[in-house]
Amino acid sequence: MSEELDVLLREIDKKKAALNMNPPLAPDVESAYQERFLYDNIYHNNAIEGNQLTREEVELVLKDNQVIPGKSFRDHVAVLGYLDALILAQRYGCDGVRITEHELRKLHRTMLIDQQLVSGEYRNYNLMIHGHRPTSYEKVPYKMTQLVEARPSDLRHPIENIAFFHLRLEKIHPFGDGNGRVGRLIMNALLEEAGYPAVIVRVEDKTRYYEALNAYDGLDGNPQVEPMQLFLAELVCRQLDEQLALYAPKGTEATNGAESAGE
Repeated sequence: MSEELDVLLREIDKKKAALNMNPPLAPDVESAYQERFLYDNIYHNNAIEGNQLTREEVELVLKDNQVIPGKSFRDHVAVLGYLDALILAQRYGCDGVRITEHELRKLHRTMLIDQQLVSGEYRNYNLMIHGHRPTSYEKVPYKMTQLVEARPSDLRHPIENIAFFHLRLEKIHPFGDGNGRVGRLIMNALLEEAGYPAVIVRVEDKTRYYEALNAYDGLDGNPQVEPMQLFLAELVCRQLDEQLALYAPKGTEATNGAESAGE
């Protein structure tokens, strides 16, 4: 582990401890935060994959059951399916459900509601993604069994283990479509099970996210795990900061910012 990652993980655990010392949020504050997180999560995770609905349109589709003129039917269905899959993944995390192949395939089937003939089924063909070749389809069942049966290392921080799991899943790329979205849902389920907040890979994080995935691809013969571990740790830190800010008195952040600027 690099010093940079070690420092960041220690900071995360301090912030997590500080958050846990706070009393429960007022119901209206908690509800507003959860609702904002839900729509942000669904928007960004689908936008990364090319969905053309805006953040505001995603909320209209999900909250008010609106159909957005000029936007594809598939984009509408994608956010509806992702909502159901997100709820299922949250249940996995909150209930401490062990992630097996059955759970992964069920999540994929729940998400791809417009592709019922192939959803939940491993791909039976090879493919190229941005010049990279995932695991050959013949090896997918074996690699998936290996992945879900492997025990997380007790020598690593939970966030390190979760990032490594995500890298291995995306490298296998078991499904024909929806691997990234399912992988990020599982990543959040594992974070919540470990007591950390779910995170959002935002559109503006896309380049960094794919760089971390590519670093593990191993095309140069040197697969790297730490770029994704650092990236995920930074996302968790960002989410903890957002949650801690809910407890800050109004005006505190602005005051602190002004003081910092004055220095």
